[in-house]
Amino acid sequence: MKRYFYILGITLLLVSCAEENAVQFIEYTPKVAVEGWIENGFPAVVLLSRTAPFDHPLDTTALMKQIITSAKVSVSDGEQTEILTLGVNYDYMPPYIYYGQTLRGETGKTYTLKIEYNNQVISAETYIPEPVPLDSCWFVKTSPSDTTGYIHVRWKNTSDAYYQIATKVAQKETVYTPCLYGNFSAAQLTVDAIVEIQINKGPMLFPKIQFNTYFSAGETVYLKFRTQPKAGYDFWTSWQNEILNAQNPIFPAHTNLISNIQGGTGLWCGYGTYTYQIETQ
Repeated sequence: MKRYFYILGITLLLVSCAEENAVQFIEYTPKVAVEGWIENGFPAVVLLSRTAPFDHPLDTTALMKQIITSAKVSVSDGEQTEILTLGVNYDYMPPYIYYGQTLRGETGKTYTLKIEYNNQVISAETYIPEPVPLDSCWFVKTSPSDTTGYIHVRWKNTSDAYYQIATKVAQKETVYTPCLYGNFSAAQLTVDAIVEIQINKGPMLFPKIQFNTYFSAGETVYLKFRTQPKAGYDFWTSWQNEILNAQNPIFPAHTNLISNIQGGTGLWCGYGTYTYQIETQ
Protein backbone atom coordinates (compact mmCIF):
# COMPACT_ATOMS: atom_id res chain seq x y z
CA MET A 1 0.00 0.00 0.00
CA LYS A 2 2.82 2.38 0.82
CA ARG A 3 4.46 1.62 -2.52
CA TYR A 4 1.24 2.60 -4.30
CA PHE A 5 1.28 6.05 -2.73
CA TYR A 6 4.95 6.55 -3.61
CA ILE A 7 4.29 5.66 -7.26
CA LEU A 8 1.19 7.86 -7.36
CA GLY A 9 3.17 10.74 -5.90
CA ILE A 10 5.96 10.39 -8.48
CA THR A 11 3.41 10.12 -11.32
CA LEU A 12 1.64 13.30 -10.22
CA LEU A 13 4.99 15.08 -9.94
CA LEU A 14 5.97 14.06 -13.49
CA VAL A 15 2.58 15.10 -14.87
CA SER A 16 2.84 18.42 -13.04
CA CYS A 17 6.31 19.07 -14.46
CA ALA A 18 5.19 18.16 -17.96
CA GLU A 19 2.24 20.55 -17.73
CA GLU A 20 4.45 23.27 -16.32
CA ASN A 21 6.90 22.95 -19.21
CA ALA A 22 4.00 23.18 -21.66
CA VAL A 23 2.72 26.49 -20.26
CA GLN A 24 2.98 29.41 -22.66
CA PHE A 25 2.99 32.99 -21.46
CA ILE A 26 0.10 35.11 -22.71
CA GLU A 27 0.64 38.81 -23.24
CA TYR A 28 -1.34 40.81 -20.68
CA THR A 29 -3.88 43.29 -22.03
CA PRO A 30 -4.78 46.03 -19.54
CA LYS A 31 -8.36 47.20 -19.03
CA VAL A 32 -9.67 50.62 -18.14
CA ALA A 33 -10.51 50.59 -14.41
CA VAL A 34 -13.28 52.95 -13.27
CA GLU A 35 -14.22 54.18 -9.81
CA GLY A 36 -17.07 56.62 -10.25
CA TRP A 37 -20.07 57.81 -8.27
CA ILE A 38 -22.80 60.41 -8.05
CA GLU A 39 -24.72 61.28 -4.87
CA ASN A 40 -27.94 63.19 -4.35
CA GLY A 41 -27.13 66.90 -4.34
CA PHE A 42 -23.57 66.49 -5.61
CA PRO A 43 -21.86 66.31 -9.02
CA ALA A 44 -20.25 63.18 -10.47
CA VAL A 45 -16.72 62.06 -9.57
CA VAL A 46 -14.71 59.60 -11.69
CA LEU A 47 -11.22 58.13 -11.24
CA LEU A 48 -9.59 56.28 -14.14
CA SER A 49 -6.61 53.98 -14.38
CA ARG A 50 -5.35 50.93 -16.24
CA THR A 51 -5.28 47.49 -14.66
CA ALA A 52 -1.88 45.85 -14.19
CA PRO A 53 -0.69 42.21 -14.05
CA PHE A 54 -0.20 40.61 -10.64
CA ASP A 55 3.61 40.90 -10.85
CA HIS A 56 3.48 44.65 -11.54
CA PRO A 57 5.46 46.81 -9.04
CA LEU A 58 3.34 48.44 -6.32
CA ASP A 59 5.46 51.52 -5.61
CA THR A 60 4.05 55.02 -6.11
CA THR A 61 6.01 55.68 -9.32
CA ALA A 62 4.71 52.52 -10.97
CA LEU A 63 1.12 53.20 -9.89
CA MET A 64 1.21 56.76 -11.23
CA LYS A 65 2.05 55.39 -14.67
CA GLN A 66 -1.28 53.50 -14.68
CA ILE A 67 -3.37 56.65 -14.26
CA ILE A 68 -5.45 57.86 -17.21
CA THR A 69 -5.50 61.65 -17.59
CA SER A 70 -6.33 62.00 -21.30
CA ALA A 71 -9.84 60.55 -21.51
CA LYS A 72 -13.06 62.33 -22.42
CA VAL A 73 -15.52 61.59 -19.61
CA SER A 74 -19.18 62.59 -19.77
CA VAL A 75 -22.27 61.98 -17.63
CA SER A 76 -25.88 62.27 -18.84
CA ASP A 77 -29.20 62.19 -17.01
CA GLY A 78 -31.13 61.70 -20.26
CA GLU A 79 -31.89 65.41 -20.59
CA GLN A 80 -28.52 67.09 -20.31
CA THR A 81 -24.93 65.89 -20.71
CA GLU A 82 -21.88 67.26 -18.91
CA ILE A 83 -18.23 66.70 -19.85
CA LEU A 84 -16.23 66.23 -16.64
CA THR A 85 -13.10 68.28 -15.95
CA LEU A 86 -9.80 66.72 -14.88
CA GLY A 87 -8.51 68.09 -11.59
CA VAL A 88 -6.09 67.31 -8.77
CA ASN A 89 -7.14 66.28 -5.26
CA TYR A 90 -4.34 65.13 -2.95
CA ASP A 91 -6.85 63.49 -0.62
CA TYR A 92 -6.69 60.63 -3.12
CA MET A 93 -3.81 58.54 -4.36
CA PRO A 94 -3.40 58.83 -7.28
CA PRO A 95 -4.67 62.45 -7.09
CA TYR A 96 -6.09 62.91 -10.63
CA ILE A 97 -9.89 63.03 -10.67
CA TYR A 98 -12.56 63.88 -13.24
CA TYR A 99 -15.13 66.24 -11.68
CA GLY A 100 -18.62 67.30 -12.66
CA GLN A 101 -19.75 70.83 -11.83
CA THR A 102 -23.25 71.68 -13.03
CA LEU A 103 -25.05 68.32 -13.25
CA ARG A 104 -25.96 67.26 -9.73
CA GLY A 105 -27.45 63.99 -8.56
CA GLU A 106 -31.19 63.74 -8.00
CA THR A 107 -33.03 60.93 -6.25
CA GLY A 108 -34.73 58.55 -8.67
CA LYS A 109 -32.82 59.68 -11.76
CA THR A 110 -30.69 57.44 -13.99
CA TYR A 111 -27.18 58.52 -14.96
CA THR A 112 -25.14 57.21 -17.90
CA LEU A 113 -21.36 57.37 -17.82
CA LYS A 114 -19.40 57.46 -21.09
CA ILE A 115 -15.60 57.30 -21.31
CA GLU A 116 -13.77 57.80 -24.61
CA TYR A 117 -10.14 56.77 -24.43
CA ASN A 118 -7.56 55.27 -26.78
CA ASN A 119 -10.14 54.49 -29.48
CA GLN A 120 -12.36 52.76 -26.90
CA VAL A 121 -15.80 53.62 -25.58
CA ILE A 122 -16.47 52.48 -22.01
CA SER A 123 -19.92 52.96 -20.52
CA ALA A 124 -22.10 52.24 -17.51
CA GLU A 125 -25.48 53.16 -16.07
CA THR A 126 -26.70 53.71 -12.53
CA TYR A 127 -29.48 55.42 -10.59
CA ILE A 128 -29.81 57.12 -7.21
CA PRO A 129 -32.17 55.30 -4.82
CA GLU A 130 -34.27 57.13 -2.24
CA PRO A 131 -32.02 57.85 0.77
CA VAL A 132 -33.03 56.63 4.22
CA PRO A 133 -32.16 58.71 7.31
CA LEU A 134 -30.80 57.32 10.55
CA ASP A 135 -32.90 57.65 13.67
CA SER A 136 -29.73 57.94 15.76
CA CYS A 137 -26.02 57.09 15.90
CA TRP A 138 -23.72 56.94 18.94
CA PHE A 139 -20.34 55.77 20.22
CA VAL A 140 -20.07 52.87 22.69
CA LYS A 141 -17.13 51.82 24.91
CA THR A 142 -17.14 48.58 26.89
CA SER A 143 -16.06 50.48 30.02
CA PRO A 144 -15.50 54.19 30.81
CA SER A 145 -11.72 53.66 30.95
CA ASP A 146 -11.49 52.22 27.42
CA THR A 147 -9.75 54.25 24.73
CA THR A 148 -11.53 52.50 21.86
CA GLY A 149 -15.07 51.51 20.97
CA TYR A 150 -17.63 51.08 18.23
CA ILE A 151 -20.27 53.24 16.60
CA HIS A 152 -23.87 52.02 16.65
CA VAL A 153 -26.61 53.15 14.26
CA ARG A 154 -30.39 52.80 14.29
CA TRP A 155 -32.89 53.37 11.48
CA LYS A 156 -36.27 52.30 10.13
CA ASN A 157 -36.01 49.98 7.12
CA THR A 158 -38.15 51.77 4.54
CA SER A 159 -35.98 51.04 1.47
CA ASP A 160 -36.25 48.30 -1.16
CA ALA A 161 -32.65 48.87 -2.33
CA TYR A 162 -29.28 48.05 -0.75
CA TYR A 163 -27.60 49.80 2.15
CA GLN A 164 -24.00 50.84 2.66
CA ILE A 165 -22.25 52.50 5.60
CA ALA A 166 -18.94 54.31 5.13
CA THR A 167 -16.83 56.38 7.54
CA LYS A 168 -14.00 58.90 7.55
CA VAL A 169 -12.02 59.95 10.65
CA ALA A 170 -11.28 63.69 10.65
CA GLN A 171 -7.58 64.70 10.56
CA LYS A 172 -6.54 61.07 9.93
CA GLU A 173 -8.38 59.86 6.85
CA THR A 174 -9.03 61.70 3.61
CA VAL A 175 -11.67 59.51 1.97
CA TYR A 176 -14.73 57.54 3.04
CA THR A 177 -14.16 53.79 3.41
CA PRO A 178 -17.01 51.23 3.40
CA CYS A 179 -17.39 49.61 6.80
CA LEU A 180 -16.61 45.95 7.29
CA TYR A 181 -19.84 44.03 6.64
CA GLY A 182 -21.42 47.41 5.92
CA ASN A 183 -23.19 46.32 2.72
CA PHE A 184 -26.53 44.55 3.02
CA SER A 185 -29.83 44.20 1.26
CA ALA A 186 -33.04 45.75 2.55
CA ALA A 187 -34.69 42.46 1.59
CA GLN A 188 -32.73 40.79 4.40
CA LEU A 189 -34.55 43.02 6.89
CA THR A 190 -38.18 43.20 7.95
CA VAL A 191 -40.09 45.96 6.16
CA ASP A 192 -40.60 49.04 8.38
CA ALA A 193 -38.67 47.37 11.21
CA ILE A 194 -36.34 49.35 13.47
CA VAL A 195 -32.81 48.08 12.78
CA GLU A 196 -29.82 48.59 15.09
CA ILE A 197 -26.29 47.44 14.26
CA GLN A 198 -22.70 47.95 15.40
CA ILE A 199 -20.31 49.40 12.82
CA ASN A 200 -16.96 47.71 12.27
CA LYS A 201 -14.41 50.10 10.80
CA GLY A 202 -13.39 49.21 7.24
CA PRO A 203 -9.79 48.47 6.19
CA MET A 204 -7.74 51.54 5.25
CA LEU A 205 -5.26 51.25 2.37
CA PHE A 206 -4.29 54.96 2.11
CA PRO A 207 -2.53 56.99 3.42
CA LYS A 208 -1.36 53.95 5.41
CA ILE A 209 -2.59 50.37 5.66
CA GLN A 210 -4.72 49.75 8.74
CA PHE A 211 -7.05 46.87 9.58
CA ASN A 212 -8.37 47.92 13.00
CA THR A 213 -12.14 47.42 13.23
CA TYR A 214 -12.64 49.81 16.18
CA PHE A 215 -12.69 53.60 16.52
CA SER A 216 -10.54 55.55 18.97
CA ALA A 217 -12.05 57.78 21.64
CA GLY A 218 -11.67 61.54 21.25
CA GLU A 219 -12.09 61.62 17.47
CA THR A 220 -14.53 63.21 15.06
CA VAL A 221 -15.99 60.61 12.69
CA TYR A 222 -18.02 61.43 9.60
CA LEU A 223 -20.48 58.73 8.64
CA LYS A 224 -22.30 58.26 5.34
CA PHE A 225 -25.44 56.17 5.53
CA ARG A 226 -26.55 55.51 1.97
CA THR A 227 -28.66 53.40 -0.31
CA GLN A 228 -27.24 51.99 -3.53
CA PRO A 229 -28.33 49.89 -6.53
CA LYS A 230 -27.58 46.17 -6.67
CA ALA A 231 -24.50 46.80 -8.83
CA GLY A 232 -22.96 48.80 -5.97
CA TYR A 233 -23.86 46.12 -3.44
CA ASP A 234 -22.31 43.39 -5.63
CA PHE A 235 -19.10 45.34 -6.23
CA TRP A 236 -18.48 46.37 -2.63
CA THR A 237 -19.36 42.94 -1.26
CA SER A 238 -16.86 41.32 -3.64
CA TRP A 239 -14.30 44.01 -2.71
CA GLN A 240 -14.79 43.22 0.97
CA ASN A 241 -14.42 39.49 0.34
CA GLU A 242 -11.16 40.03 -1.54
CA ILE A 243 -9.77 42.24 1.25
CA LEU A 244 -10.58 39.57 3.82
CA ASN A 245 -9.33 36.68 1.67
CA ALA A 246 -6.08 38.50 0.96
CA GLN A 247 -5.28 38.16 4.68
CA ASN A 248 -6.02 34.42 4.65
CA PRO A 249 -3.23 32.14 3.35
CA ILE A 250 -5.66 29.21 3.04
CA PHE A 251 -8.24 31.05 0.90
CA PRO A 252 -6.26 33.74 -0.94
CA ALA A 253 -7.83 36.40 -3.15
CA HIS A 254 -8.05 35.14 -6.74
CA THR A 255 -11.28 36.40 -8.33
CA ASN A 256 -12.23 39.56 -10.19
CA LEU A 257 -14.42 42.18 -8.56
CA ILE A 258 -18.01 42.23 -9.80
CA SER A 259 -18.29 45.15 -12.22
CA ASN A 260 -21.05 47.05 -14.05
CA ILE A 261 -18.64 48.72 -16.52
CA GLN A 262 -19.15 47.85 -20.19
CA GLY A 263 -15.78 47.64 -21.95
CA GLY A 264 -13.76 47.97 -18.76
CA THR A 265 -13.88 47.09 -15.08
CA GLY A 266 -14.77 48.78 -11.80
CA LEU A 267 -17.92 50.57 -10.63
CA TRP A 268 -20.17 53.46 -11.60
CA CYS A 269 -22.66 53.89 -8.76
CA GLY A 270 -25.41 56.23 -7.61
CA TYR A 271 -25.90 56.74 -3.86
CA GLY A 272 -28.79 58.15 -1.86
CA THR A 273 -26.85 59.64 1.05
CA TYR A 274 -27.26 61.17 4.49
CA THR A 275 -24.05 62.33 6.24
CA TYR A 276 -23.56 62.48 10.03
CA GLN A 277 -20.86 63.76 12.40
CA ILE A 278 -20.11 61.72 15.53
CA GLU A 279 -17.84 62.70 18.46
CA THR A 280 -16.33 59.53 19.96
CA GLN A 281 -16.22 60.55 23.63
